[in-house]
Amino acid sequence: METSQQRKIRELLEEHEGKNESSDTSLRAHALEHTAEDYVPKTLTPYEWEQWYAEHGVPESHRKPMPAAKTRSSLWQRALRFFARR
Repeated sequence: METSQQRKIRELLEEHEGKNESSDTSLRAHALEHTAEDYVPKTLTPYEWEQWYAEHGVPESHRKPMPAAKTRSSLWQRALRFFARR
């Protein structure tokens, strides 16, 4: 038979455990996250990336083209274009 105090303690512990699962920042939680099938590492050497792509394929997030950087021409290039028009 469970007393009211024991019931309250059990409910608080269950509530506390439910909250920590999603926000667990422990080393164990990070290690488990890395074992997930869809986990993509963030930092590898070029050689390690080649191996990883060979084993797992290229993830969709790595296939998206990077937005084109707007490069601004140098002052000299702009001056030459300006005088070439005249």
